[in-house]
Amino acid sequence: METLFRPDGDWQRLPAIAVTVHRVESLIANFVATAVVVIGAWFLFRETSWVVVVAAVVMVAWTTWRVIRAGRWVRAFAYREGERDLLISKGLWLASLTAVPYGRMLSVEVNTGPLARLWKLADVELVTASPRSNARIPSLPAADAARLRDQLIALGEEQALPL
Repeated sequence: METLFRPDGDWQRLPAIAVTVHRVESLIANFVATAVVVIGAWFLFRETSWVVVVAAVVMVAWTTWRVIRAGRWVRAFAYREGERDLLISKGLWLASLTAVPYGRMLSVEVNTGPLARLWKLADVELVTASPRSNARIPSLPAADAARLRDQLIALGEEQALPL
């Protein structure tokens, strides 16, 4: 079953620092979500304070689970640059393998957010005409992201399908 979602070859994994970045992003996003849920529960259920406590406990449990899961998610993510396509394997419960032919590529985008920028990480996204086949590789070191971007552009131009 493992070869179904990760065929033989030289698979690249995300750097270890990606775990830290994803954990910090989860903490920040879930802190905001927890505040919104708890404040909303307080306004809606002022008379029954136990609802506010339950909402807070559920949100803290959710945040804890997301922070712990970030490490497993990063370790489950891998990508491989094949001769004709980019392969991306990901997923903990729902494993998936995405193969995007270089010839179908429309553009390559490199993005980074404020937290990823602190750790000098960037996301590389290969955009195709189909929204389902867009391939995104998160949290690459900036130098690797630049190399991958240039490599994908060169392979895309070389293998471009005629219009």
